[in-house]
Amino acid sequence: MRTLPRPLPKDPLPLLEQWLAAVAASGQLRNPNTMALATADAQGRPAVRMVLLKHLSVAAGFAVFYTHYGSRKGRELDANARAAGALYWEELGVQVRLEGPVVRSPEAESDAYFATRPRGSRINALVSQQSSPLEDFDAFLRTMRETVEELGAEPTEASPEAGGPAIGRPAYWGGYRLWLEGVELWLEGIDRCHERVRYERTLTRDDAWTFCGGAWRSQRLQP
Repeated sequence: MRTLPRPLPKDPLPLLEQWLAAVAASGQLRNPNTMALATADAQGRPAVRMVLLKHLSVAAGFAVFYTHYGSRKGRELDANARAAGALYWEELGVQVRLEGPVVRSPEAESDAYFATRPRGSRINALVSQQSSPLEDFDAFLRTMRETVEELGAEPTEASPEAGGPAIGRPAYWGGYRLWLEGVELWLEGIDRCHERVRYERTLTRDDAWTFCGGAWRSQRLQP
């Protein structure tokens, strides 16, 4: 990862996919898919937080993350449907920046992912009104425990009889597709001679979930 391919690839996403796989395989990071996600409200006031990049569609050109639609980032995306993301792997000296419009994922896609989450995480999605004011954290924890008791905990090898009814995805929780119209790759260099290249393409809206992307254009940038 210390130098970019020469000549530069015409599409940055297969390379990004390789980097994600290599970082995950290295075992150096607890969550190698951690991404800083920046949004802005209707007045242009920015906010940033960490999310998990759960899927990268190389063929179509979008990145997927999940959250409560009523959370602060969800409300900001309703008002201003664009975002920027950054992945940074300090141990490897690599940074990736992602930019573009954001749309909600198809419901079937969100349903499929929600079903893979641990039961406790699914229950949390039912209980938590993410980003809403909370007066008493202990009261929230009690509600969580009561809901777990009511719905049943995750079955385990020690307690295979555990588990209750299936927990479906609530309508207020799901995925977002960050459609990539800008991608910047950054590799740390000696004496701050970092290697940078920016990719851009034009997106055309196809339907509620999909954009069609033109050919990528690349430009090397000074450190």
